[in-house]
Amino acid sequence: ICEIFVLEEDPMRKYKRSFREERLEEIQRIIREKASVMVSDLAKQFHISESTVRLDLAKLEAENLITRTHGGAVINKRLSHLDAPEYETIRERSKILTKEKDAIGKLTASLIQDGDTILIDGGSTTPFVIKYIKEKNNLTIITNSMLIAQETMYNPKINLFLLGGLMFSKHGVTVGSITCEEIKSFYPNKTIIGIDGVSAERGLMSADPSVPAVVTVKIEMIKISDQLIVVCDHTKFNKICPMSVSPISRVDIIVTDKDAPQSAIKSITQKGTKVLVAE
Repeated sequence: ICEIFVLEEDPMRKYKRSFREERLEEIQRIIREKASVMVSDLAKQFHISESTVRLDLAKLEAENLITRTHGGAVINKRLSHLDAPEYETIRERSKILTKEKDAIGKLTASLIQDGDTILIDGGSTTPFVIKYIKEKNNLTIITNSMLIAQETMYNPKINLFLLGGLMFSKHGVTVGSITCEEIKSFYPNKTIIGIDGVSAERGLMSADPSVPAVVTVKIEMIKISDQLIVVCDHTKFNKICPMSVSPISRVDIIVTDKDAPQSAIKSITQKGTKVLVAE
């Protein structure tokens, strides 16, 4: 007599499979929204182990949906709205994440006192700082940004110095050797710059290797800065970019928005840089 055993499929198997698929879709959504995530944050959010998160990220990377980084992942460049053609110019990039940038600008402006001399570069976030300093008295602003110059040139409370050089219209800034030499003529007590990527390990990074002159100007600004303030929204954290600008130890303050990853903030503050979060 033979007994035949029928091994039934685990009734939960199909649900377990669908649970993972749903989790992968949610992870993709989070990375699209925040541009970068940390393994530890995803593990806490989904109540799973970090090793399971790494397997999920490996699968998404194999499908060219994300790019894994040290301790996390960033959005694949082809999926990032920041890299889409419609956002190539500075004016167009200034139209995205406006609520976050406005909050960052307002908090940064609160760090500026009457009588300050401020060196400020171009970018899509720094113009929002200018919006909130118009009532300050006796400010001196040094900039290579045409947008910032246009916002401040008629304000009688501001002494404006526009740095000369080659006009790079895509970013709306002056660049080149003339710009760098003129920077050396000033002694600002505060320097405010924007950045493409920032992490505790790699510091400040730039995303456009085709225009090294933009990075060179930032480096010169950082060299003469007394207090260096970096303004960046949450999408810039742990975003790995091809060009190095500065180690994180050189930065005094980072001002960001409330969606910035807590794990990244913790790592940066442990390096001695202060991080202020704009609500």
